[in-house]
Amino acid sequence: MADLNSSAVNSFIEAVKNGANEAVSAFSRTFDTTITVQPGHGGEFQSEVLSSKIVGKGLALLLVSGGQGIAILIPNSTGLVPAWCDHPDATGKSKLSTFAQEWGMNLLPEDFFPEDFQAAVIQNLMQGVFQAQPAWESACLELIIGKPDGSSVSIYMIWPLEIPTQLLLEETKSEEPIIPGPPTFGNSEANLIGKGVPKFDPFTGPNFETQNFDHLHGKHRSVDDLPSFSRSILKVKIPVAAVLAHAPKSIKTILELGVGSVIQFDKSCDDFLEVEVGQSVTIATAEAIKVGDKFGFRINSILLPEERFRKVEVRHEGEYRVKRDSPQIIGKAPIKSLDKH
Repeated sequence: MADLNSSAVNSFIEAVKNGANEAVSAFSRTFDTTITVQPGHGGEFQSEVLSSKIVGKGLALLLVSGGQGIAILIPNSTGLVPAWCDHPDATGKSKLSTFAQEWGMNLLPEDFFPEDFQAAVIQNLMQGVFQAQPAWESACLELIIGKPDGSSVSIYMIWPLEIPTQLLLEETKSEEPIIPGPPTFGNSEANLIGKGVPKFDPFTGPNFETQNFDHLHGKHRSVDDLPSFSRSILKVKIPVAAVLAHAPKSIKTILELGVGSVIQFDKSCDDFLEVEVGQSVTIATAEAIKVGDKFGFRINSILLPEERFRKVEVRHEGEYRVKRDSPQIIGKAPIKSLDKH
């Protein structure tokens, strides 16, 4: 595998040339603007030169490959970053994340395929780069963006970043008033209802002495705040499959299949694929896309899991002795009879 440093500049330039069309399509879907993309000058990262070109606020794409970061910086001064990116809603965040993923897959060489991708507007692009700590032999590649009015602007790709998670982090000063600490055990549960204080925190448990009330201050909770035993579950790998169609066939028909056989499905060629995980559990629908010379799929909709609720029946006094020989059902705890045997 090639090293992620300034020696890979030519590989990045070639990747941009090959993936430019797909990158343009991704930009158009995200920002409703038609552009062109082509590689410009590439070489060693020189902060004193870039400081005058990457000024102030802008959209930063963070791509992580092999634990090292690759940043794509789009300054607001280019006019390419719409206002909604400053405070995106859930749909906007999803669009930005998908945009970062698609640009990472199409503009990076195959040797540096990103395993993680994020996007956010930060107030100072160069400060974010310095926080992420460019490596000793870091590199920079200029991307020339052609705008609809015929003018062109430059955005920049910088790699590798030694602490990539620091790129999108910024110091924030809260002006909210200080909220008193957690209640003592002397407070009854009834007194806590309606005051914005939960009976327990899913991240820290029901112990008020170790309770973390950061959510009362508006602090964003993330997966990293979960206990270690919960985070370990998220690392479990399960198979993901894109399913074109299903059709039941007799064993006789299957045994007769050979090279050149055609299997017909009761499904249009324009219909979406089904995304399955684990034991054939469908979680989404998607459409097939081309990622470079590879196959991929773009999620169109997420399917809600099947509800599995069972009505809990309340048993009255004396019912247990009558029904004690019946099979036990989850959710139906018997009420102990007071009758003497």
